Amino acid sequence: MPARLLMDFISGAWAVMKKDILEEYRARYAFNTTLLFCVTCLVMVSYSLGGAVTDPMLQSAMLWVILFFSAMTGLSRAFIKEEDKGTMNTLRLCCRADHVFYGKTAMNFLLMSSVIVIVAPLFIILLNVNMRHVGYFALTTTLATVGLSAVSALLSAIVAQARARGMLFPVLAFPALMPVFLTAVRATGMSLAEAAPWTGGGELVFLAAYAVAATVGGGFLFEYVFSEQ
Repeated sequence: MPARLLMDFISGAWAVMKKDILEEYRARYAFNTTLLFCVTCLVMVSYSLGGAVTDPMLQSAMLWVILFFSAMTGLSRAFIKEEDKGTMNTLRLCCRADHVFYGKTAMNFLLMSSVIVIVAPLFIILLNVNMRHVGYFALTTTLATVGLSAVSALLSAIVAQARARGMLFPVLAFPALMPVFLTAVRATGMSLAEAAPWTGGGELVFLAAYAVAATVGGGFLFEYVFSEQ
């Protein structure tokens, strides 16, 4: 019985995610917009500063500022596009709330992960970054992206019917994502430093706890948001 419930959950979430993947494949709006923003910012920073920035924490902060604002551009449309197309009621009729939330969160994660896979090598090349601990960097970006994806999906659902939703989303996202943003900056800076980051503070523990809280807590809160809209 638990295995059947798990398979039903995975199947439902995958159906929502698959729908979004097909839509993004046809339109290529969110991916192209997010990637173009990241690449443009990296090129501008590289052209302006060249190899002058050598402090690992400063390099890390530049990367996450770019990723944060690109996420505000791409991830905010998870539910806004459903309202624009009038398909939100169809989702309510055809899918359970947990299927919709985790399908949207998985799509956000896939989108941001795809962008990071392209942006990270450019970040290393354009800013002359010495990546000393690749595994720590990969784990940091993965955990931070999970939390970012879940919170963005929930906030997108909350502001989907608001008139000033384009402005409201960043206003709500900034305080909600600031803890994971600051921790990710510090953890990424540690992956660029010479010292072994694995013996440092609890940055990864915090990022993991935030990711779990965002995905589990976001699922419970989304039940209410989804039913009240």
